[in-house]
Amino acid sequence: MEQSITYMENIFTVKSKIELIDEEITHKYADELRAKESRIDFTKDGWVEEMRQIESEYRQKIQPELAFIRRTIGEVLAGNKFKDLQAMASLLEDTQRLQHYITPTFGELDENIFDGSSEYITLSLVLFMVRNLEPDARDEMVYFSDLIRYCDTKKIDLRSILKHLLSYASNEIKYGNYSVRTLFLNTIEQTTPSKKQQ
Repeated sequence: MEQSITYMENIFTVKSKIELIDEEITHKYADELRAKESRIDFTKDGWVEEMRQIESEYRQKIQPELAFIRRTIGEVLAGNKFKDLQAMASLLEDTQRLQHYITPTFGELDENIFDGSSEYITLSLVLFMVRNLEPDARDEMVYFSDLIRYCDTKKIDLRSILKHLLSYASNEIKYGNYSVRTLFLNTIEQTTPSKKQQ
């Protein structure tokens, strides 16, 4: 987006796109999703795998919409130096289905990294920064730990990404005795710069 677009215009634009894509992935594909789920026999072994397969197929169908809105959100946030994190979080929380799919899976992270980009790593961290943690933050802590391990195994320079986001991280205590800023600082300190070069 052009530098001349104001903060409010940015939010209004992305709000319209979020609502449109949320509507599309909620209604355009959901009927087919529900029809497949309704045919599952929960009395037979393998129903969990079948559910996962259906969910995976659904994610594949909505990939174009997800890729577009993720890129748009990333551009808007970066363009305004991440000052509108909470406004973006509120927009996503109000969605019907998009809020459950916006965070990239580790498989999607793999594809993004294969394409030579760390865009989805940054987006995952940004979404972690603004996520509503009610009623329990344990799942988010597990996710953050998994993301750190993932970046370590992929030799992703997580340190530099966290340093970039650190000034936008909140000091509000959300994770027991920790804030997002504290978690980021601890991770930066525990992650050596040499890991990305190994």
